[in-house]
Amino acid sequence: MTDQEVLTLLQYALVEPPNGGASWPSGLWTRDEVLAAFNTRMRQYLRDTQAIATRTEYAVLALTNPIPVPTDWIATLAAVWRLANGTRIPLTPADAFEVDLMIPTWEATPATPLVILDGDDGTLTIRLAPVPDADGTLELLYVALPTPANGSGVPLSLPDEILDGIRYGTLADLLSKVGRGNDPLRAAYGQERFELGELVTEIILGGWA
Repeated sequence: MTDQEVLTLLQYALVEPPNGGASWPSGLWTRDEVLAAFNTRMRQYLRDTQAIATRTEYAVLALTNPIPVPTDWIATLAAVWRLANGTRIPLTPADAFEVDLMIPTWEATPATPLVILDGDDGTLTIRLAPVPDADGTLELLYVALPTPANGSGVPLSLPDEILDGIRYGTLADLLSKVGRGNDPLRAAYGQERFELGELVTEIILGGWA
């Protein structure tokens, strides 16, 4: 499905002339506002459900900390440290407080990394604990930013089944706006459908057992 097809469906729901999202003659919403709401909900859906994973790996030199992550990173799913001899060591997620308790000398005494920290440092960076004492390879499984909608007919990178829930979440945001278009009942329904879509996605990913 393309972004223009989704925008047309939003226009039908909001009683706007359907034209691929090119114009919103009611004046209740702007094109940029609708695109921003839709892109925000796409990112939220992926972050919450972890429905689509991306894998990457890159070489890390000894004593390197912090380490930059890919620019399309949203959240880390799993990480592995691979030694030069091919040995792979799963990295446990933790924060600095936990690491200070487990490995008090993790910053001062380099060793083989055992822990990954991705929530208490600079933007788009992660740290390893202990600091790596030798060159290695970081294997990273993460949630990546989706292809953004810009209204030009770009194919969206998410399955149609997921886009349905995201569309309802977008409606919830647009109908919650203070102004003449505010509709709390429909906005609440849109939010419920968004959350239901997330729940269904999590059930499918987790299996039925």
